[in-house]
Amino acid sequence: MILKKNFFIITAHPDDLESGCGGLVSRVIASGGSVTNLILVKPSAEHNEKRDQLIVSAELEKSSKILNFKTIIYDTPLHENGRPNLILSNNLISYVESHINKHDILISNWKEDHHQDHRVCYDVARSVARKGFEQFWCIDSPLYNLHYKQFDCNHYVDITDHVQQKRKALESYATYFSDTSIDTIINYNKFRGSFLGENKVAETFHLMYNKI
Repeated sequence: MILKKNFFIITAHPDDLESGCGGLVSRVIASGGSVTNLILVKPSAEHNEKRDQLIVSAELEKSSKILNFKTIIYDTPLHENGRPNLILSNNLISYVESHINKHDILISNWKEDHHQDHRVCYDVARSVARKGFEQFWCIDSPLYNLHYKQFDCNHYVDITDHVQQKRKALESYATYFSDTSIDTIINYNKFRGSFLGENKVAETFHLMYNKI
């Protein structure tokens, strides 16, 4: 069963996993699989006055305990003002490759996400996908998928029994997600779930390749 596999999820920021595939993560853990989240933008200086490095780190820790995933945080280079400076490089790809260890499924952001850090994650994932993964999925990211033109929702994961865990994880980021934005994410999952059946909730992905 695919959900019993070891998942390696590359995302840009704390909260990206929860919004894009928190239900999947909950279901994988409940099924006996494992999830490692490699975060490429470490908690650092924020434009939002309600947030700082310590607050974001605490929110991430709370969420990871709810969903029971492991975290690895890249020591992202910073600009002079303390903001992260994530740039695709050979060293970054080598760093990511060094943390791949008997992982089966690779997941990352999609190339058309309108956040530049998400697009770096996609490029990194495309490079490391050659490292023996059985499958490579890209996340259909609510709040970032408005302008998708090439994304094919060809892989649906039923999260009906795990949507409340996803909501709790999103609520961990109290300084970032409002009730409205959380409802927007969950309502999008309900829309996608409607393709599976009445009252279903789903997260969707673009399956890049399948070697199983």
